[in-house]
Amino acid sequence: MEKQVRTMTCSTRAETLNSLRESLRVQATRTVVLYSAVAADLGITVADLTCLNLLWMRGRLTPGRLAELLGIARGGAITAVIDRLERAGYVRRTRDSEDRRRVWVELVAVRAEVAVAPLFGELAALDETLPQDDETLAALVDFVRDVNGALAQATAQVSGNRAL
Repeated sequence: MEKQVRTMTCSTRAETLNSLRESLRVQATRTVVLYSAVAADLGITVADLTCLNLLWMRGRLTPGRLAELLGIARGGAITAVIDRLERAGYVRRTRDSEDRRRVWVELVAVRAEVAVAPLFGELAALDETLPQDDETLAALVDFVRDVNGALAQATAQVSGNRAL
């Protein structure tokens, strides 16, 4: 894959901001397309892949919490996601040792790492392109967190799901 040349040809702040917004839109679209391709390669749905990612980031979760985070209905919809992932060997259900009524969904990390992680390999190489100074890197982290917060708020507003 050819590496794109990064140049700043914007002459005004407004042009630079428009360029940034456009780049973020391209990034969002490419993320959706990548998620679709990875899910298809694994034989699962995008919702299933998102569920795996949530479990990777947050650790074990109840089916109800997974449903909230995915923005899907509790009950049948989340059960279908968990069933598919369990059959594929990506997750397992366990009973809470203190409250046997509670079920946890846990990622089978080894299976996910072997099957899923290599499909995102190109992204790992980006670490080498990050700024070397801590101040710039911290500013990037803050910006991405702000974008993520805005995305969560926009999603909640559109879907009515305030749990995100």
